[in-house]
Amino acid sequence: MAESHRSFSVLSLGKLRMQEAWRLEHLHSQTRHRLYWVTRGQGRVTVNCITRGYGPNTAVFVPAGCQMALELPSQLQGLELSLPPEAELHLPEAPFHLRISHIEAQASLTSHVEKIERELSARAPAMDRALMGYGLLISAWMQRELGRAEGAILRERTHRLAELYAEKMEAQFRSGRGVADYAEALQVTPTHLSRVCKDAAGRPAHALLVERVMHEARRLLRDTDMPGREIAQTLGFSSAAYFTRAFQQATSHTPSEFRAAPRRF
Repeated sequence: MAESHRSFSVLSLGKLRMQEAWRLEHLHSQTRHRLYWVTRGQGRVTVNCITRGYGPNTAVFVPAGCQMALELPSQLQGLELSLPPEAELHLPEAPFHLRISHIEAQASLTSHVEKIERELSARAPAMDRALMGYGLLISAWMQRELGRAEGAILRERTHRLAELYAEKMEAQFRSGRGVADYAEALQVTPTHLSRVCKDAAGRPAHALLVERVMHEARRLLRDTDMPGREIAQTLGFSSAAYFTRAFQQATSHTPSEFRAAPRRF
């Protein structure tokens, strides 16, 4: 796999914190799998519209295309490992949130991730093969820890509706659909959907939808030259003026002000 090194990356959570906060702390999805290994500190993570706390020695796996948001408090330490969505790695299809209590398992995961980091830095011959090998070791580590079922943060049955909402929202948030449309597709009332989301994520369904749409709006404004009118159309707004009002209400800035503001990396 000649280009596999482009799909692996390792970043400290401290370096992630140097980016603009909205990039990770607001609902979004990624094209690669992410494994977050928290070694110090505590905070909250939202995956598929379910928010949970995390502390030291917590592993959070978020598959590609899965909605997430991660708080990055200043005292947080750990690593983010990005993995390619290759079937050969046999990575889990569902997200997981595990407290790793075994010292050997903690050391093993840290060692695997650090070896990937060294491979990426050294760029030695056969690096792609080595990265895939370490990726398989990470995959085996995941399977073993999931098999232990120790420290697993279990989901509430009543929160399954929030997960289904997240999946539908991620697939259709550019369509301009509102909460009532999602509720109808899920065969529940908007009130019930919002109540479950509030319980699962601390925010009602509408707030979660706005957060996801506005993350994409920020991304397009920051990372592309797409005109505001085209962004509005892409995100399902009926007009550029409506998009501007919604963006300003959510961010306290107009789209043009946000695009012109200095970037923080």
